[in-house]
Amino acid sequence: MFNLIDRMQYKLKESQNLFKISELEDGANFTKEFIIFKDEELIKVYSRKCDHNGGKLCKLNGKIACPLHGWEFNPEIGAYNNIQVSKKEEDFFIDEDNIVITFNQEVLTLPQKDKNHDIEVTLLSHACLLFKTKDFSFATDPWIEGFAFSSGWWTAQKPPKNWVDELNKVDFIYISHNHPDHLNQFTLEKVRKDMHFIVPKFNNDSVRKLLNRFGFENISSFDFTSYYQYKKTDLFFTILKSGDFREDSGFYFTYGNFSCLSTVDSNDLNFLKFPDQVTLFCSSFAGGASGYPICFNVVDEDNKPNIVKRNTNAIKSTVRGQVKICNPNYYLPYAGFFSERAPRDEYVKNLNKKNTVDDYIEYLSKENVEVLDINTNDSYLFQGQKIKDSNNIDRSCSFSEEPVEFYKKVFSEIKFNKDFVENFFKNSCFQDNLKVYFELTNDDFSKTFQHVVVDFSNEIKVSFDNFDWESIKGLYVQNSKLRHLNIKVRQDSFLWVIQNNMPFEDLSIGFQCRIDRTPDIYNVKFWDHFTNVYI
Repeated sequence: MFNLIDRMQYKLKESQNLFKISELEDGANFTKEFIIFKDEELIKVYSRKCDHNGGKLCKLNGKIACPLHGWEFNPEIGAYNNIQVSKKEEDFFIDEDNIVITFNQEVLTLPQKDKNHDIEVTLLSHACLLFKTKDFSFATDPWIEGFAFSSGWWTAQKPPKNWVDELNKVDFIYISHNHPDHLNQFTLEKVRKDMHFIVPKFNNDSVRKLLNRFGFENISSFDFTSYYQYKKTDLFFTILKSGDFREDSGFYFTYGNFSCLSTVDSNDLNFLKFPDQVTLFCSSFAGGASGYPICFNVVDEDNKPNIVKRNTNAIKSTVRGQVKICNPNYYLPYAGFFSERAPRDEYVKNLNKKNTVDDYIEYLSKENVEVLDINTNDSYLFQGQKIKDSNNIDRSCSFSEEPVEFYKKVFSEIKFNKDFVENFFKNSCFQDNLKVYFELTNDDFSKTFQHVVVDFSNEIKVSFDNFDWESIKGLYVQNSKLRHLNIKVRQDSFLWVIQNNMPFEDLSIGFQCRIDRTPDIYNVKFWDHFTNVYI
């Protein structure tokens, strides 16, 4: 169906950057493209591009590493710690009080035929886009009914009247990553089992694993260094990796003079190596898609609204920066239409304020881009690079589920079983200097039904003895090598996740838990393993 054409192509665009020496701290300073290392009078400049496979060097747990394969870079010695490779220093010169660096920016390109094809773009729900042409049709990330994140998220848009028929008629479906608001089992239950899926070729194959579990076998995995052509049409397509350590992706395709780039909800997609002009740019916009700070007891309650506001502002700033890079004719805000509709999450819904489409219409008014207001129209017919027509699709259906009734039915047969829980963790093959204290609770976390303690240091040990977290936290010695993580989690959601081997981020992103930890650091290996590896 898809023909491999070539490795991804980039053109170079020269750019010059100035950085004030007085604003540099001693040690490693990160800019968008460079690491500037300063040690008293010594200054060294390195590209953030990893010498292995072109990833972007990032900060991670006090180290500088590449999210693709974990190469760790030491700017003081100019070499990688875990690989016998040195890194070339970049040329620069001093102009008065500034460091001046000239570099070539990489701009993503795909073949484009000079034809103004018609292409209809419809937002079915949340991150589910439907693209229809005379040559092909495909959909993305279908979540239209049922919950996501272990009952924490529900669609904010009523389902289109004929969505099941429309979804089953497409030639293929693209799944960006394994989060259930993109790979949703309840929606996929309505999809024909011979559907062709295209997915990213992640290290852990996390998307394919879940699709196989849900009964789908017709799956093509795309790597992040090549582009493809659909049959013999004018559609050229590539999947792009997020620029961090998460298993996340976005996509870029051209169809004649029309082009579409979507970051979905990934961070620093393709390390921000974007095309420099696209017809349609799509990205998440709303915010509120994280358990932090709402689920974290280490954060002062009075400060949580400030952090939520800061995070939503940061998302708007990120979108504007990406708009400036890819210079789209149109911007479509999507992948943010969810609501905490279950009554037991009223606290979350009240606190978790999100950006709106109207916010972006105002915020991007000075940029040379038209924001598509899906509250007015949610289906657009493009002819080449311009919109030919737009309308609203029929959403006369009511929501297909009542939250409490739905999740109670899903969770109804789940029972606590010590042997199952113990075997689940012992079979995980996870090791870290970490001890996790689970408290399985009622809906408002006020009553604990079961205690589960898992020690991942050395041999995995599981116990079910009662504990008092505050006492444990108080006895913690700061120089201890063993970290401690307390997760108060609703029992029904927790048991559903482990019995179905679903990602643990279902619990944190879905607001199903309350987290405390000492020391107060993100246990990235734990969350990654139980979200992407052991599923």
